[in-house]
Amino acid sequence: MTRPVLGQEWTLAGRGGQLETVLAAAARGECMVLSGAAGIGKTRLAREVWTRLRAAGHTAEWVTATRAGSAIPFGAVSHLLPEGGQADRLALLRRVAAQFERAERPAIVVDDAHLLDDASATVVHHLSTRSPAFALLTIRDGEHCPDAITALWKEGQATRVTVPKLPGSAIDSLLAETFEQQLDAVSRQRLSRVSGGNPLLLREILQAGFDSGTLRRRRGRWRWTGSVPATARLGEVVADRLNAAGDAIAGVLEVIACGEPLAMTVLEGLASTEAITAAERQGLAVIDHSGNRVLARLSHPLHGEVIRSTMTRSRTRHLAGKLAAATISSPMRRRDDALRAGVWQLMAGHAGNAEILLTAAKQAMDRFDLDLAERLARASRDSGGGWRAENVLAQILSHAGQANSDILYWGEGKERASEEISGAPGRRAAEGNRSFILMFDSRCADALKVGESVLATPDAEPQAVVWAATGAGAAAGLLGDTARASAIYRLGLDVATVHQAEVPWGATQVGCGRLMGLLANARLSEARELAEREYKAALRDEAENVVGAWAGFLGATAKAQGDVRVAASSLRESLSLLKEYDAFRLAAPCLASLAGALALSGDGRLAARLLDRAHSPERQASRLFQPWMELDKAWTLAALGNRSAAASTARAAADLARDFGQPTVEGWALYDAARLGDAPSVHARLTALGSLFAPAARGLAAKDPEPLEQAAWIFADRGLLLHAAEAAATAGALYRSDGKRTLANVVLERAAVLAQRCHGAHTPLLDASGLRAVLTRREHEVAALAVAGLSSRRIAEQLGLSVRTVDNYLGRAYAKFGVRGRAELSRAFHP
Repeated sequence: MTRPVLGQEWTLAGRGGQLETVLAAAARGECMVLSGAAGIGKTRLAREVWTRLRAAGHTAEWVTATRAGSAIPFGAVSHLLPEGGQADRLALLRRVAAQFERAERPAIVVDDAHLLDDASATVVHHLSTRSPAFALLTIRDGEHCPDAITALWKEGQATRVTVPKLPGSAIDSLLAETFEQQLDAVSRQRLSRVSGGNPLLLREILQAGFDSGTLRRRRGRWRWTGSVPATARLGEVVADRLNAAGDAIAGVLEVIACGEPLAMTVLEGLASTEAITAAERQGLAVIDHSGNRVLARLSHPLHGEVIRSTMTRSRTRHLAGKLAAATISSPMRRRDDALRAGVWQLMAGHAGNAEILLTAAKQAMDRFDLDLAERLARASRDSGGGWRAENVLAQILSHAGQANSDILYWGEGKERASEEISGAPGRRAAEGNRSFILMFDSRCADALKVGESVLATPDAEPQAVVWAATGAGAAAGLLGDTARASAIYRLGLDVATVHQAEVPWGATQVGCGRLMGLLANARLSEARELAEREYKAALRDEAENVVGAWAGFLGATAKAQGDVRVAASSLRESLSLLKEYDAFRLAAPCLASLAGALALSGDGRLAARLLDRAHSPERQASRLFQPWMELDKAWTLAALGNRSAAASTARAAADLARDFGQPTVEGWALYDAARLGDAPSVHARLTALGSLFAPAARGLAAKDPEPLEQAAWIFADRGLLLHAAEAAATAGALYRSDGKRTLANVVLERAAVLAQRCHGAHTPLLDASGLRAVLTRREHEVAALAVAGLSSRRIAEQLGLSVRTVDNYLGRAYAKFGVRGRAELSRAFHP
């Protein structure tokens, strides 16, 4: 898509409840006042009410009050005044009221009523209380209103309703509308947070992002990078409140902006109590309780962005130094106090406390912010941190794929050398990391053995346990030992939960190992639930790298299920978010998996281009993922029409998985070969493996519908939707060819429902099954009755539908089957 246009009006989102309340009041003739912050959407809501009233036959007038017009008597309502001079104001009011009395269902909507001149306010008050007109007014919070307007709700003549900020779901809806679902999830989360639920601010933030290049398109998706730029347009939106605050309050706001949420004990050491109180009284600062601590933050997230972006560099350095010193001199009991103090020392730009900088570097590394971790570790070294700082810096660089044991594996593929460096006896963290590396190198038996030795050590540090549980848990799953994999996951998760302060992303790491095991064992419902849960957790923290990794896992799981729409969207998001960080070689398998999803959607040409990119020389894939990538190649060949080559490639993927010690993945690959037409040559090996897929492969080889039907329901229960749809459709076609039409129709209907959940996936088994097109349950129901000889009217009566709706369903069924009427539809149903 091209750059979105922001000039057009957004759909009314998140205001359904308020809209119903106002329209109900209008029906009763009760006047209402909508109040709220600037830009919160009062005018948009009032405009929707006005439009609906006019559509319903009301004579609805619109009045806009302005600051410039407030100096002119009757300026805002001049278009409502009767022609000709008037002797006095009372007579004028009576004439206006008389006009409304003669109107058909009169109503008046007044926008920004707080800006009305006194004369216009009197007219509005008179119409609201002395005429049959329904009145709806909007006012801005914190603004002085004319007495005639204030009297409306103080005297009980109008109900005042606060228009709240938009919920996150509504902001998501507006962003989806603007970007046509092509904005990555981290950017959505960030924009929702920074806009604070204010649609006007959201629009201005987006405009600032476009103008500055902070918001740009990458890999087919829009993405926000960096902070909110302080453009002139955006500055004007918040300048009125901030500029009028005064120097003392502005100073408080700058301190909070540099450190929010900021402990009150720190803030009180850097600003006067009077200035802090004034900032809170004016609604610019908020004082909250968090456990036993009292924290200060700015009232709107955007205020902090604007203040930080407009502060001079020297002022920022000065305040950062003050904040660092104040925090270091405090007890520092909060988990992230060291990290915050370390960041402030970096911002201050001079030598800091080496020990705190080192602790901050470790915490940043645990949060996967490797750029920040490296800067903190270097600062600790430069401040006298010595060999300990050098050691932590080496660990950080190894995680970034730049040094020591990890570069030998992740960067160069020298697995044996990696072992020699990281496998020194007694170093449990190194042993845990070794298990992790062995798993990615697809040496699952070794990864399991090394990892379990760490897990059996009572005094192993939490990070060592997390790495070991990740590597050993995934390895056990890949080997097909699901009970062992589950036990390892629970152990690792327990340690990660208890020691969250030391390993903040420990649960995520252990979860990655768990998901790989679930995926390998075709427990896709569980895998999907885990991926979605961890993806949302990372999204809440706006952890781009972690969100990117989980988006990739979610995409791979959705593709395995056959949910090609979610698969393609999630994999594209993963590629966008991981563009700058590929230490674990995820880009190549993500590209290949996206190719596989597109191939299942029927786009073989684009899939082939993506596969070429996945196998380009600058990208390397860990051995763990190489069999899966071969399967993506097989489905791409199938989408291009080369079925024999596709089946041969799937068998090659099975051989690769067998050589790499992945029996579960070998089972996936063998059954893919069966799905692609080579069931006779693979079903025996699947049986020997004890694979879940063995009965279905035997059914395909023998053209026996019963094992296929049974397999379909087992597949569906495990979340293999596409496999279930294929097995059911093939079983239905076989039942039909055996003359068991009633049974065939029942099975085919279930197959159609399952295939519908795959959003248009195409495979040889589905295409050859006789479904040809996937009917929804209702389309199938209507078509079946039509084939049975019922007229559209009879079908409508039987199903409780209109005749027109029945004909629409039939039309779609004709189109999907490629037929022109009921006779041809009957032959398509019963060939």
